[in-house]
Amino acid sequence: MSVPSLNVSIFDSAVYSPLFSYPPMHELWSDTAMVQAWLDYEIALASAQAQLGVIPQAAADAIAKAARLEHIDWQQLADDTRKVGMAVKPVVDQVAAAGNEQVKHYLHWGSTTQDLLDSGQAMRLAKALALIKMQLQQVIKQLAAMANTHRHTLMVARTNAQDASPSTWGFHVSGYLSEFCRHYQRLAQITPRATTGMYGSAIGNLSSAGPNGIAIRNLLLDKLGLPRPVGQWNASHDSLVEVIQFFALVHGSLQRIANDVELMSRASIAELREGEEGGGSSTMPHKANPRAANSIQAMARLGWMYASSAPNMLDQTDVRSSAARMLDWSLLPESCLAVSGALHRGEKMLTHLHVNSEQMRENFKASRHLIMSESVMMKVADKVGRDQGYRLVKEAIARHQDSSMQLEDILLTSPELMQYFSYDELKAACDPANHLGANDALIDEALAFAKVLLD
Repeated sequence: MSVPSLNVSIFDSAVYSPLFSYPPMHELWSDTAMVQAWLDYEIALASAQAQLGVIPQAAADAIAKAARLEHIDWQQLADDTRKVGMAVKPVVDQVAAAGNEQVKHYLHWGSTTQDLLDSGQAMRLAKALALIKMQLQQVIKQLAAMANTHRHTLMVARTNAQDASPSTWGFHVSGYLSEFCRHYQRLAQITPRATTGMYGSAIGNLSSAGPNGIAIRNLLLDKLGLPRPVGQWNASHDSLVEVIQFFALVHGSLQRIANDVELMSRASIAELREGEEGGGSSTMPHKANPRAANSIQAMARLGWMYASSAPNMLDQTDVRSSAARMLDWSLLPESCLAVSGALHRGEKMLTHLHVNSEQMRENFKASRHLIMSESVMMKVADKVGRDQGYRLVKEAIARHQDSSMQLEDILLTSPELMQYFSYDELKAACDPANHLGANDALIDEALAFAKVLLD
């Protein structure tokens, strides 16, 4: 393949785009998809107007024949856009030139540039959010399966980067699962707001649409499958900012998983390992770098950058400001590409993830099983009270702070403690499997949450 010389963005780069782009999402934000959405708008507008008797049916039929991609001269469109500053009028002019006198007379009737920009963008965003919904479903299914499969896979839970208490990998994953379920709920809530269509004439009051303006707007947007706006809409960008901020939340959850995979795949921990091909070093033959996690982490930073920039889209004046609106052309497509690419990479990472259950169990030794001290303390507390139980266990551990003895052996050297235990009771208290609390019930809650959403 020949390498295009003008590609700068990582999303369009012939080299880097496979790492950052999900092809179906990339296609939705292409120039071809943009212009096709505008043509679909003009066809639907003419159809609605003809249905309501505003323009002749013959004119609507002629517009449908003229508004086709094959009639677009892309070089002329680029040249005219440079002169006009917007691409809508050049597209309308080319469609008019491709049609008969009725097309020239009735095309774009009662509409304005913003109507095409906003409605065309909403049409593409609706498809983008539907794709993201599907990707969220895939991630949720992967996490649910993993949580259920590994509900009894014992592991060390860590807080503040230190060994804390026994857990299971399934319980840990159920935390990811619940987050993604909440994202799925959020997406359903914001989609109607983010994909609202537009038909309002120059300043949004339908002044050039005639007495049937509201009826035309409603029928047009119904034909396009877009929600109707409520009242004046021209300068409002809050819903687009909201959707980009939502993407930042999804990036946060993916980042958390990627961070855990990266940390837990270290040779000194070795509890997880990415299973996709690649990740090799150019100089160290033994290395298998966590490239999926790295890509997700990079895309999260991009997503958070877009989210921090998105409020600039609210910087409007008067009825509308083209300067702020031009930010849509970059922020919205790129934020969609980043979150979709991250979800795609995350789903693949989860699908191929290797879970080393034996090493997870072995890693309890790294802390000398001291993380079971809470379990022992609570057993003693049943007999002597919490304060006394805590003191006895802490003192026993302190006497062997610099040794390599495991907790069970340490406690056996403490007659003050052993007077409250038989050996079997002590062994049971030091067994991580006996200190998991409501592990299974909490996993079941997360699984039920996911099932209700996806059914």
